[in-house]
Amino acid sequence: MSDRLKREKEYHNKAFSEGVRKAADKYYTIHSTSLKKLNNTLEEYSKGKTVLEYGCGPGDNAFFLAKHASKLVAIDISDYAIETATERAKQLNLTNAEFREMNAEELEFDDNSFDLVFGNSIIHHLDLNISFSEIKRVLKPGGKAIFYEPLGHNFFINHYRKATPEMRTEDEHPLLIDDIKLALDYFDEVSVDFHHLSTLAAVPFRNTFIFKPFLKILSGSDRLIFKMFPFMRKYAWFCILELEKK
Repeated sequence: MSDRLKREKEYHNKAFSEGVRKAADKYYTIHSTSLKKLNNTLEEYSKGKTVLEYGCGPGDNAFFLAKHASKLVAIDISDYAIETATERAKQLNLTNAEFREMNAEELEFDDNSFDLVFGNSIIHHLDLNISFSEIKRVLKPGGKAIFYEPLGHNFFINHYRKATPEMRTEDEHPLLIDDIKLALDYFDEVSVDFHHLSTLAAVPFRNTFIFKPFLKILSGSDRLIFKMFPFMRKYAWFCILELEKK
């Protein structure tokens, strides 16, 4: 294992076991709108399918996917995450889910193994040329890969990232538009749905009664901004990236 991957493993073992990112949880309260769309998409594409979760952490998304998939395999570089997810799956009596410690850049699966590959905030930790190649390899023809990933063009978000280095690894980098374009070298179709620009203004109101309606208004505002001013899309905080192998 390379030094980079060793650092990733050590960091995520610590992050999952000690909750070092909890200070950022307040910002993720606005993700309810984008996660609703993401989950609807995942439910549609995972029904009765063979699914790989690419970087599963302690398993929250895996348990959602297992409700719909015929078979779910979930991997993570963190042995702590895999042990935690495996134990939780036993408690939930999940019989169609398997959790394996694995390097996402060296997948231990045959070609054309999965109908769907999903990852939440994972590929920005990886060598994209290697990971895109591996993802395409294990996808069946007609399969899809869906990723929920942070973007790296927003000055204010990047300033926060620089001010809180303890919340991320030294090797990760939020996706840039050129990284998304790189996916076109590996996949037949690439689509991107951008989320969270003005919605960040709702964070200070997260514990008030106006939070939900305010967030809904700002989500609508974001959709309008991204439609009328396409150059603003790259300044979003997160995106849903869909990759298809024909």
